Amino acid sequence: MILLADAGNSRIKWVVWDGGDFQQRGQASHDDESWAALAERQWRGLPRPARVLIVSVTGYEARANLAEWIDQRWGIEAEFVVSTAAAYGIRNSYIEPERMGADRWVAMIAARALTDQVCYVADCGTAVTIDALAADGQHLGGVIIPGMRLMREALYRETRQIPPETGAVRLFGQSTRDCVWGGAMYAVAAAIDGIIKRMSASYGPGVRLLTGGDAATVLPCLQDEYRWEPDLIFTGLRVIGEHQSRIS
Repeated sequence: MILLADAGNSRIKWVVWDGGDFQQRGQASHDDESWAALAERQWRGLPRPARVLIVSVTGYEARANLAEWIDQRWGIEAEFVVSTAAAYGIRNSYIEPERMGADRWVAMIAARALTDQVCYVADCGTAVTIDALAADGQHLGGVIIPGMRLMREALYRETRQIPPETGAVRLFGQSTRDCVWGGAMYAVAAAIDGIIKRMSASYGPGVRLLTGGDAATVLPCLQDEYRWEPDLIFTGLRVIGEHQSRIS
């Protein structure tokens, strides 16, 4: 049994993988809770895994907290994925490949496993990332934009008359709160559609993959056809785990 975890800016998501389908799973927002306390709450009831594979964009302190809890609880070393110049059929376009977010790297590893065609990977989380991948596994590059929550928080923080209220997503908002919520949603949707359309015009059509915590919310507002892959990160971690098991 292997524990696969995705530690993001807003939440942690995890699944248990036993070599077949993903089994038990869970997720939680970390808010002001320590990562060690979050791990205790989420994982204390699990049997001891053989390995723990983690993709994290949370910084050194969070990784250290998780690694310490895993070592103390199960006596095993947590394995954190790091972006590299090339691996698992993917070649990184970054001059400093280790500076690419590991979540983007793992998502592209998964995309390569799911299709050998040109593909565009949109990950909708705290930030929205869009990456283009050639049919031969070459990463062509990508973009990063604020996600919906960051867009709303920027308005709340930088304006005097927009209070932080929960609104409804409407194309024709008739209150400030609905205009803010609809504006953030449609801005993200239009950015994904528009950026991938521009990428496609430059490089050619391809499979559009959509993932991330906000993907299901954004999907109905997108105009083009997308393949929703909610477990894309876990698929990439599984590819890494399978490969490492074969060579060990």
